[in-house]
Amino acid sequence: MKRILPFLLAFVMLLIIIVSVSAQSIPEATNPDPGDGSVDVTVMSLSSSAAISVTFQYVDQDGNVDATIQKTVQALSSQGFDAADSGLPDNWVGSAIVSAGDEIAAIAQIKWQNGSSTDGKTAGAYDAFNTGANTLYFPSLASRDNQQFSELFIQSMSSASSVDTIDVYITFYDRDGNESLASPVVRTIKGGANTTLNLLTDVTLPVTDPPGDGWLGSAVVTSTAPIAGVTTMHWLQFSSAYSAVADGNTKLYFPSGTRRLPSGPWEQYTSLEVQNLDPSQAAEVEVSWYDRDNNQLFVFTDTIQAYASHGYNTRYVSSNVPDHAALHAALGADWNGSMVVESTNGVDIVGIVKLQWTPDHPAGAGASAYYSLDTGYPELFVPAVYRRNDGTWLQFTGLIVQNVGTTACNNFTVQWRNPAGTTLLSFQDSLNPSIAHGYNTRYQADTPGSVNLGDLGTALRNGTVYINAPGCSLNAIDNTVWPEWTDSTTYNVYGR
Repeated sequence: MKRILPFLLAFVMLLIIIVSVSAQSIPEATNPDPGDGSVDVTVMSLSSSAAISVTFQYVDQDGNVDATIQKTVQALSSQGFDAADSGLPDNWVGSAIVSAGDEIAAIAQIKWQNGSSTDGKTAGAYDAFNTGANTLYFPSLASRDNQQFSELFIQSMSSASSVDTIDVYITFYDRDGNESLASPVVRTIKGGANTTLNLLTDVTLPVTDPPGDGWLGSAVVTSTAPIAGVTTMHWLQFSSAYSAVADGNTKLYFPSGTRRLPSGPWEQYTSLEVQNLDPSQAAEVEVSWYDRDNNQLFVFTDTIQAYASHGYNTRYVSSNVPDHAALHAALGADWNGSMVVESTNGVDIVGIVKLQWTPDHPAGAGASAYYSLDTGYPELFVPAVYRRNDGTWLQFTGLIVQNVGTTACNNFTVQWRNPAGTTLLSFQDSLNPSIAHGYNTRYQADTPGSVNLGDLGTALRNGTVYINAPGCSLNAIDNTVWPEWTDSTTYNVYGR
C-alpha cells in the first residue's frame, strides 16, 4: 500500500501533500482508526489549445526527491498520478511538487482501508496549492477520544531540498477563542517537504467542548516562508479532508448543506464551522439558510471571538446555534439547500462545511468537506469527474455550480471531456444571482432537459469539466459519490 499525502501545485508548480495514517499511530482500539492511506492525484491542464508535459516529483519528509513521473496532459483534460504507479515502497510518507510549462490545477483523492469503519474503508479529497501563504487557517479541527480526531499536514512551498529548512508555528484555539496550549507548536520542514501533527497523539489539547467531551476548535499556522496545508478528519465510520485557507472575506457562500431524515432514520446532515480571522476583534455574523430556490428559511446572528470558530449543526444540539429547535424546525426533515454567512462589522471570516451521510443513506456512511466560496470567476476548471458503472454504480459525480454575482449569468457553456482530450458533451445553462444548479452524472438533477449525461458513457474516470461564463461570477464544489469505496468525497473547483 503506497502512502502519500498533501501536495503543492502552481501555475507552473503545484504543491501536493501526500499523507497517510497508520493503525499503529492510534494507541487505543476504541479511537477512530482510518487504517492505511494512499493518495491518487489528478492534474488538469488549463490550456485550451495544446497538450502540455507535466512533471510529478514525490518528495520525502527529508526533502529528497524519491520518484519522478512525467505525463502528457491534453488541453482542458486531466491525467491521474496514482500512488500504485509511483514505484515507491509501502509506508512511504511525503509530499509532491507538480510542474508544467502552462497553468495546471489538481486535486487529490485519499483512500484509507483496514481501519475502524464497518467495512474498513474511508475516503477524503482536497485541493492542490498553486501559491503559498505565510499564514494558514484551519476552521474545523478536533481531538476527542473514542469519537473524532484531526491530523495536520504542513508543507514548505519551496523547491525540494534536504538542506534548506523553514520553521512553522501552529497555534490552537478553542471555540471561545482561547489559546489551547501555553505556546505554539513549532516544526521545522525541509524544502518541498511536509510535517505531520496528529491531534490525538502528538499534542495534548484540553477537554473543553462540551465539558468531558474532548477538544473542538481551530488553528492558525504561520511561517516567514510560504507554506501550504491540509487536514484530515477521522470518525469511527468515515473520514474527510480539506485544504487550508489563506484568507477570508466578509461574505461567504456555501452551495451545499443537508438535513435529511425523510422516512424516519437520519440519512444526511451538515456541520458548518466559521472562523474569525481577526487577531483581536470579535466578528458579528449573520447566518442564513436557503432552499434550492433561494428562499430564506431561517436566519440567526452570532458573535465569534478573535481567531475562534463556531459550529452550526443541522442534526445535533450541542453546537453554537442559538436556537437549535427553531433552526431544525425551519429546515424540516428533507432539506437540501445552501447557506450564506455575512460578517456585519467588517471582520474577515472563513468557513468549512462537513457533509455527513449515515449508514441509512443509499450511498452508505460517509463524510466530506469543502471550504467557503467568497468570490466568483468567469472560468471554472473541474479536474476530476466520474461516471463508472459495470452493472452496478462504482463512482459518479455531483457538480454544484453557484452564481455568486449580483446579476444573472445567461447561456454559459459547460463542457465535459475525457483524459484523451475528447469533448464528450457540451451544453448551455443560466443561473440567476445566488442560485446553484447541480449536474449529476447519475441523476438528472438540474441538468437542462435536452441534455443526457448518460452520453458520458459508463467508464469515465478522471474526466474534466470546463465552464466558460464571460462576464459572470461563478464558483463550484464537486462531490464524488463512490459506492465502490463505500464513501463520498468533496473538493473545491479551480476558478480564474
